[in-house]
Amino acid sequence: MRNYLSKYRSFAMPGKALFLALALFSGVATASNDHNQSLVAKNIPQVEALGQGRMTYWGFTLYDAKLFTSKEPKGGIALDIQYLRKFEAKDLAKQTLEELKKLGISDTQRAEWADPLARAFKTVQVGDSITAIKKPQGSTQFFYNGQFVSEISGESFSKAFFGIWLHPKTSAPQLRKVLLGQYCPKINLEAYCHD
Repeated sequence: MRNYLSKYRSFAMPGKALFLALALFSGVATASNDHNQSLVAKNIPQVEALGQGRMTYWGFTLYDAKLFTSKEPKGGIALDIQYLRKFEAKDLAKQTLEELKKLGISDTQRAEWADPLARAFKTVQVGDSITAIKKPQGSTQFFYNGQFVSEISGESFSKAFFGIWLHPKTSAPQLRKVLLGQYCPKINLEAYCHD
């Protein structure tokens, strides 16, 4: 992203400030994102698509996101993100940790998750996708363009990670609104439905 914005010096910001601004001042448009639906269906029982949206920043489109959940209690959830810009893996991991901090996750816990997150992300180009699937047993699996990359165990990680988009205190409230839509409270999403 930094390389991209260097072409637009009038918009250039340091990497950290840019990503924070992306989260704080983003807009959402309705998007079509059927990317990886079969992958999600293979990993979550009785899956249904809930909401989808497009993340933008000052008119720049960043990614399309689509939320899935199981109709079964504790059946899992998934978030599929199809990127509309290039982002470096290290920047995705770093921003994820920043977003977790804003949600109140401790320094100690974020430090524990830093290496697993670094392994979970790959550099993305336009059209690439990262799909995060919270399995019924509580771990979160990461897929890059439909291929398994890594798994991070623990219900606390899963809840925090998906909270980046779904928690009431998310820095992307418009995206949260279109992802969850009218579906709160909903099986498997109860933790994200209280303001």
